[in-house]
Amino acid sequence: MITHVVFDFDGTLADSKEAAIKLYNELAEKNGYGLLTADNLAKMRELSIFDRCKQLGVAPYKLPWLVVQLTRNFRQAMQSIEFNEGIPELLKELRARGLKLMILSSNDEGNIRAFLRRHSAEEWVDEIYCSSSIFGKARLLRALMKRAGLTPDQLVYVGDEHRDVQACKEVGVRIIAVRWGVDADVRLREAGPNHIADRPAEIAECVSRWSTAA
Repeated sequence: MITHVVFDFDGTLADSKEAAIKLYNELAEKNGYGLLTADNLAKMRELSIFDRCKQLGVAPYKLPWLVVQLTRNFRQAMQSIEFNEGIPELLKELRARGLKLMILSSNDEGNIRAFLRRHSAEEWVDEIYCSSSIFGKARLLRALMKRAGLTPDQLVYVGDEHRDVQACKEVGVRIIAVRWGVDADVRLREAGPNHIADRPAEIAECVSRWSTAA
């Protein structure tokens, strides 16, 4: 029986893509990296993280530093970032059904809590798990399940990247990938999630269908 829905934050819940691009480009200009532009963004969304780094001239060993810098700079940006359309209604519906909601993210917990407070949404989320490692979600999912005493069949994860799907497959958790986030549809399909959602309402429909099937 599904009892918990775990969400990625950036791109999935929060419409933070524009802020992330702006913050990345500010760092890129200072450090001599390639910029994200209207001309290359669509192609970048189809590439793996390491291929994006190659295209932008970012050495892979610089990725952890870049993530830390972007996360730090997100603190001010949180004042202007909104939920993706339909997400507040989705969260309220899932809560009304008695489901527990969690966030698992490579963003900073302080940033996420500031966002939730600004939107009067703190009470909607039961737990927040964060790691600065962009490839650490499988480990975080295992830690989440151990801490909450959950089995994989009790969770559904909702994310927007190829790496989210890989992490869920590694730990045996069903995943709904969303088309409105970071990775393009072709990247999501390559990863093979359990479902790809075009709109937030589909997430509630999936959870309901899978719960009934169980």
